[in-house]
Amino acid sequence: MACNSDFVQYIVDQCSGAGEIAVKKMMGDYCIYCDGVLFGLICDNNLYIKQTDAGEAVLDEVVLRPPYPSARDHFYITNVDDRDYLEDIIRATLPELMTSRSKAKRSAVNRQVPTSLDEAIAPNIVCSQDLRAFFEQHLGKGFRFKVEFQSWLRENAGLTFADAVDAYPRLVSRKKDMR
Repeated sequence: MACNSDFVQYIVDQCSGAGEIAVKKMMGDYCIYCDGVLFGLICDNNLYIKQTDAGEAVLDEVVLRPPYPSARDHFYITNVDDRDYLEDIIRATLPELMTSRSKAKRSAVNRQVPTSLDEAIAPNIVCSQDLRAFFEQHLGKGFRFKVEFQSWLRENAGLTFADAVDAYPRLVSRKKDMR
């Protein structure tokens, strides 16, 4: 069931004291932002706020639910009529979300692009355009980041990029054999 636009506007109005509130439609439901930070979802005429320790400390009752199937649990907000309460939750939640967002940006910027085959594969490796160019240099222009290869890279952190170059043809041929 999609959200009712009147309910969405009501939530925006209720949260407006916490900062600049904006919503973006997402497949019938809405992402809700405060000062440019995504802090929650409005799904099926319910408000869900991302889990943070600071947000949990403010909640009158902690109810965890996924806003849609296969989603992570969020705080399900049962009392959307208390404007001060909502503002308090959002103000408590935002700093923690902003900290985790800036950490994610920093770690993405610092992700490894190897200069030689002897370098070790970093944990949580990001398959970027620069990394693609590195593998194309060693495997040819036909190189593609196949799902199997991306999984192999993440599961084999600590091995070298030479090991990855050796594993790539086996992973690609194994997938062809399964067809």
